[in-house]
Amino acid sequence: MKIVLLTSWPPRHCGIATYSNELARALKEQGHEVHIVTFSDGGRKSEENVHPVLKVNKGRKLVQPNWDEALYREIEKIGPDVVHVQHEYALYLYDDDFSSGLFRPFFRWKVDANFPVVATFHSVYTALDRVESYYMDIVLEIIDAGIVHEEYQKIYLPENIGRLPDNVYVIPHGAKDIKPDKSAKNDLGLKGKKVAGLIGWWEPNKGFERVVKIWPKIRKQVGKNAVLVVAGDARPGSKSGQIYKPKLIKAIERSSAKSSIKLIVGAFTPQEYDRILSSFDLMVLPYSRASQSGNLAHAFALGVPCIATAMEGLKAEIESSKGGITVPPGDDLELMHGIAHLMKHDELLKRYARNAAKHVTKQIKWSIVARKHVALYEKLIGDLREECRPKKKESPF
Repeated sequence: MKIVLLTSWPPRHCGIATYSNELARALKEQGHEVHIVTFSDGGRKSEENVHPVLKVNKGRKLVQPNWDEALYREIEKIGPDVVHVQHEYALYLYDDDFSSGLFRPFFRWKVDANFPVVATFHSVYTALDRVESYYMDIVLEIIDAGIVHEEYQKIYLPENIGRLPDNVYVIPHGAKDIKPDKSAKNDLGLKGKKVAGLIGWWEPNKGFERVVKIWPKIRKQVGKNAVLVVAGDARPGSKSGQIYKPKLIKAIERSSAKSSIKLIVGAFTPQEYDRILSSFDLMVLPYSRASQSGNLAHAFALGVPCIATAMEGLKAEIESSKGGITVPPGDDLELMHGIAHLMKHDELLKRYARNAAKHVTKQIKWSIVARKHVALYEKLIGDLREECRPKKKESPF
């Protein structure tokens, strides 16, 4: 099968680029031909079947007004069996148009393409705002299938768009089938330490400063071997991240427990990311807004238990995997008690770690997730053949 993924792509530092890279690898391992249609800051010269045709500037706004025409022509040249769009509003934004430029290729493919079009929606919340509701309603009318990562996202869609779509499927966020780096703590100067960790792009919704604020009390309860690792950076081009970064660093500098907080600033390679995450005994996700989290899936892949805000996909994944605990949103006292309790009880951490690793092996490792994608592609291709959608239709105008 020849599959086109429309997505951001490394070396762009982006969660969707990482997600797509891992999905593409898993699809290739199962014998499929995968083409990546991406932005001009994605792809390396040595890579095959990567098509960086969508031009971007430093602000990541699409430069060329007719970007959708370049996209359409490139995919027409590839001649795929299926086109799979990785959707995030900011990826396809041009001149504050709410990513509505995607409507044009979506509509053209619906009218004259002989392949199905799928979109994975990476930001779907229980309550959608006005733009998100209109967007989902229109797109799901045009494309052949939409994918969300969590069951709750599918359940709440009808309340937001005013109808029950019959082309939405749940396929979980994949996780790598890897082993933790046993030398990570030693390499990072954390040998013999009990580590709670925060990792990822620094944004206000992540709530990392909350953990920094309560860390002195946690360390007092856990003991002198407790260390908080704060790893990541502001995403390039993110205004909110650039504003949040100095606030987070200042909170660390002013902490009375500063000596027990290790700051690792950087945009990490996958190998660096895995090494840092392997040093954690517990990962903390104190988010105030999130539909799901790639960081959570990566933690589970490395057998790292998590404490997360009881909201959206975070709550669903923690409960499904039994790989940690959740606390009420915005409740710093419960967050403090939860972190301290887990860090003081090794057997509990080990049980959650085993559950997390088992969840990956049986439910969400990439080979399983890739097979679910292929099964959906094959169904849609079969449906399209039965429908006999013409490749071209004459214009009525």
